[in-house]
Amino acid sequence: MPYSSPPDAPSSSEALMGLQKVMIQASNPRRPVVGSWLMFPGASLARMVAQMGYDFVLVDCEHGNIADADMHTSVGAIAAQGVSPVVRIPAPENWIVKRTLDTGAHGILCPMMSTAEEARKLVSYAKFPIPKNLRTPDSICGIRGAGSPFAPAAFGQGMGEYIATANRNIFIAVQIETIEGLESCEEIAKVDGIDMLFVGPNDLCSSMGYPALEHLHNPEVQNAIQRVLSAAKAAGKYAGMFCTSAEQVEARYEQGFDFMNLGADVVALATWNAVELGKLKNIRF
Repeated sequence: MPYSSPPDAPSSSEALMGLQKVMIQASNPRRPVVGSWLMFPGASLARMVAQMGYDFVLVDCEHGNIADADMHTSVGAIAAQGVSPVVRIPAPENWIVKRTLDTGAHGILCPMMSTAEEARKLVSYAKFPIPKNLRTPDSICGIRGAGSPFAPAAFGQGMGEYIATANRNIFIAVQIETIEGLESCEEIAKVDGIDMLFVGPNDLCSSMGYPALEHLHNPEVQNAIQRVLSAAKAAGKYAGMFCTSAEQVEARYEQGFDFMNLGADVVALATWNAVELGKLKNIRF
């Protein structure tokens, strides 16, 4: 049976914006949150993909051919279509997190998260400091610097409103894709401010000592993926999974995952060309 929505999810999304609001709305009634993955730069491409009906579009700055300026234009183009831009950062560095969120990204996905301490540092980089008179025992007070005029625009806010609301609206996801991360996934999931555990199946499979692309047919890796899912749900957090087909999205959703991508721009380009070119082999060769 699929998992229900996270037990700690608020009953109303009225106070939330961006991807946080999308995730809450998708929990009741439950539906999958599905997006696309961009590895090529370009505002026109980002805008076109955002118009296709996805919940989010992820800009991949870890493995994608996307530089800083391209990240800015892509995030802005996605947000302008009313879709949530998410950026996969290349590393959990303070300046990278700040630079990424200053584009107006609704959320970040951080690769290779291996310990709870790393997760706590990431959260601090993504949260603004909270004025002393507004702090509560549950407040998560970070060290993010204020100043970007682009981030408020992506949320349709002014600077003051953005600074006051960003801590609850920015979505923070971390990838579990190492042996150390797998062994620490329960503790990582419990870190305040982490919203989602996302499985990176290729690197996880490789870290476990198997060929990276064989994860779908490896029982040990599939058990590890289930462990990450269970850790997220036990902590009241969302769970995400990298997928490359509609069939995989459906299977992972039924397993209990909340957030899946449906392939990527490079996957779509390669697949379409391979299929169509293959139809011509009888007359070309």
